[in-house]
Amino acid sequence: MAGQTDLGPARVAALDRSDMLGAIAGLPRQLTAGYAVARSGLSGVFGAAAAPAPPERPTGLVVCGMGGSAIGADLVLAALPGLRVPAVVVRGYGLPAWVSSQTLVVAVSYSGDTEETLTCAEGALERGCTPVCIASGGALAGLAEGRGLPLLAVPVGGQPRASLGYLAMPLLATLEAAGLCADFSADIEETAALLRAGNDALGPQAPDATHVAKRLAGRLHNKQAVVYGAGLTVPAARRWKGQVNENAKAPAFWNELPELDHNELMGWTSLPHVAAATLAVFLDDAYGDARLLRRARLTAAELEARGVAVERVETRGASRLARLFSLVQLGDYASFYLALLYGVDPTPVAAIEEFKAKLAGGAGA
Repeated sequence: MAGQTDLGPARVAALDRSDMLGAIAGLPRQLTAGYAVARSGLSGVFGAAAAPAPPERPTGLVVCGMGGSAIGADLVLAALPGLRVPAVVVRGYGLPAWVSSQTLVVAVSYSGDTEETLTCAEGALERGCTPVCIASGGALAGLAEGRGLPLLAVPVGGQPRASLGYLAMPLLATLEAAGLCADFSADIEETAALLRAGNDALGPQAPDATHVAKRLAGRLHNKQAVVYGAGLTVPAARRWKGQVNENAKAPAFWNELPELDHNELMGWTSLPHVAAATLAVFLDDAYGDARLLRRARLTAAELEARGVAVERVETRGASRLARLFSLVQLGDYASFYLALLYGVDPTPVAAIEEFKAKLAGGAGA
């Protein structure tokens, strides 16, 4: 870190005016609290005598959400490779054609006013579904209250991406209540403990010499980030990309193995100035498929041979949930420190808010 901007508590105090650091450090608490509150709120919902109620034995699962409200679903589903019904995360306006009254539909919108998610929730009702709604308020909460739908409320006042635990754990609790997965209490306890230890190692007070997140931020500084996942780590790669975009206000992209070896690999064979301006981060699962790990190693070598700088990061923890969230935590911290290197407050997303205003009919519509 020698020669770089100081990333200690003073720099944090000067730039982090909305306390994004507090939200990142609060992830283990969000996981345990979000899970406990949701389990309590779902008591008696499935198979309830009073209508409407979600199907007691769903034949499929659809989670509707956008941005920070959708990534939790990607992570939860990646932690459940043995799910025995079709499952999809919908980032858009339309539900799959196969959705019926026996499909479990979960609508997730932190604000409760996400246009695409509201459209999907209303479409689910038209097909005879009883969507479970996860929101802090807004029109989605109003729809749930007006139609008597299950509503799992999350705390207000944050950014969707900074409320990941509150948004992801109600979904996991919902799948438990629907009989789609086993009890995850032990995995959540392991994950929370791992993240609490991670906070000690990744916080601004930790020494720079051994600070993985600060070192990563230094390597990402003034570089284009591409983040590659494989198997379990694919949703973590998507999360890293979004965090660099929103926290550091910087371009970032993601892809997954083995698919990228069949197309994107070719894209690095020309434009050496682009390669020289890029850092490729490979997210490896310590317990991953040996074929994917070999591909990641060989792909990284191919990129390095063409002038792309490479960083390899490995999961920590035992359970799939813990391993996923170990990567989420590191990416959150690295993007936070990258924001400090760029001299920006990590929290505001002015360009997104301005675009939403235009969509809603404001200036420039």
